[in-house]
Amino acid sequence: MENHNLIDRYFENSLSPKEQKQFNNLLQNDLKFKAEFQFQKDLKQVIEVNQKEGLRETVSKIEALAQKDSRMMMLPKKWIVAASLLLITGLATWTVKSTYFPSNDAIYEEYFQLERNTVQPVVRGESINTIEYKAFAAYEARDFYKAINLFNSVQNPEDSNILFYKGLCFLAVNKPENAIALFNQLTASELNTVQTEGLSDKANWYLALAYLKNNETDKTIEQLTTIVNRPPPGYKKNEAEKILNYLK
Repeated sequence: MENHNLIDRYFENSLSPKEQKQFNNLLQNDLKFKAEFQFQKDLKQVIEVNQKEGLRETVSKIEALAQKDSRMMMLPKKWIVAASLLLITGLATWTVKSTYFPSNDAIYEEYFQLERNTVQPVVRGESINTIEYKAFAAYEARDFYKAINLFNSVQNPEDSNILFYKGLCFLAVNKPENAIALFNQLTASELNTVQTEGLSDKANWYLALAYLKNNETDKTIEQLTTIVNRPPPGYKKNEAEKILNYLK
């Protein structure tokens, strides 16, 4: 992994134990790496403090920081200039990808929302004793573990709607691996012919979020790209494009 990618992943809080050890070693023994890391850290702080002040003043502070800090002399001049230009054009990695460095978890929390129950609407005051009705009632009550158990006990647990809402329950209780297995079933080509209209597209979206929650970034990008490339309007197409901008 290139050194600048290690720094990116540090600010994203996504370093593996092996990468963290490599990062610590470079920080202690590689002066150029240490200078680049410190510059990015200082730059992030400057942006956060001055984000309301206007780009011209912010860039001036960045240039002043570079001139007075001897550590910056170790960095190529073009690197500092590039940082300023990126800020001006609004394309800086630091401004797009974080507070400026959002983690996968932060992106997930922003975009994950439970789907409304449209299969077995629960009406207050009704008393229906089917397991399926009770499962969806538990889902609406946000009693997700109970809902999972009930979905497992319905007459046809392999029904596409059951698989879909059970997958949502697993995401809600922070079990993305289980959700991935279910959404993969729903997006498999051999099952698409039996999907409720639009359900396969929704499963693709939540599969991408499940990969994101599970820190499988490459698979997330692949899944989101599939969504973006589908004909319009496409379920969550705009949201998929926005997340891709964070991850690429």
